[in-house]
Amino acid sequence: MFFQSFHRQPQHHTYFEMYKAFPASFFGKTEVEKGNFIILPTSAAQTLVNLRIDYPMLFKLTNTQLGLFTHCGVLEFTAEEGTCLLPYWLMNHLGISEGGDVTIESVRLPRGSFVKIQPHTTAFIDLPNPKAVLENALRSYACLSQGDTISVQFAGRSFEIDIIETRPGPAVMTIQTDLEVDFAPPKDYHEEAPQLKKEPSLTYEQEEKKQQNKTATWQGTGNRLDGKPITNSIPARKESTDKASNEYDPRKHRLVNGVKKTTGNMKTSYWDTLSSGNSIKK
Repeated sequence: MFFQSFHRQPQHHTYFEMYKAFPASFFGKTEVEKGNFIILPTSAAQTLVNLRIDYPMLFKLTNTQLGLFTHCGVLEFTAEEGTCLLPYWLMNHLGISEGGDVTIESVRLPRGSFVKIQPHTTAFIDLPNPKAVLENALRSYACLSQGDTISVQFAGRSFEIDIIETRPGPAVMTIQTDLEVDFAPPKDYHEEAPQLKKEPSLTYEQEEKKQQNKTATWQGTGNRLDGKPITNSIPARKESTDKASNEYDPRKHRLVNGVKKTTGNMKTSYWDTLSSGNSIKK
């Protein structure tokens, strides 16, 4: 009987208490604001030892009134009896006011292997090395819970980051583990669509003028081969055409078997020959 009890495996119990929560910064514990470690009273330390709670000690914090919960670690045991000190951002996340009730329950979490995050603003990814900033900030976090929003402090600025996914479980331990981090596009990031250059629409008058410019004839001047200036200008075309029209009246002639017969005294102008598509034989 003694032999069996000597080799009996130690039994692990669950620590469960309710405390009044206060911001740690109100008691000069500003370093707590950089992560998710909390401060418990001295009596809690002895109880945890008696329950044989394994290290690192991890806890589940719950606001029973709102049904909100998250996970955290413990930094030290110096809080007053009946109270616990939390990071102010963590109290806001759980919706706990100063002096509000919070239940603390000991839990076991698997070692994390992967986490996907989403910064709230592009200002975080615009930092010189955002991955190094995140890795350094995660040293102040004992664990990460899927759906949480953590606060990362850098250069006097605070950056809010959502925990989108954790593996191998919905909550993982980040102490002494090799954690792969993936970044999702920030919430305020908007991919700009390529701008297409649009030509201004033309009115009817502008389009008509455009077509006229395409079909406009050349209005310049030229010289003859002997160097003398050309006395006849382009309007002479109309004069020559009008003269030929006066000499020949098609109404006075008939078409016999589809062939046009002309009188011998008909004069054909140079411009009429070009317009008919025939060449002049000299």
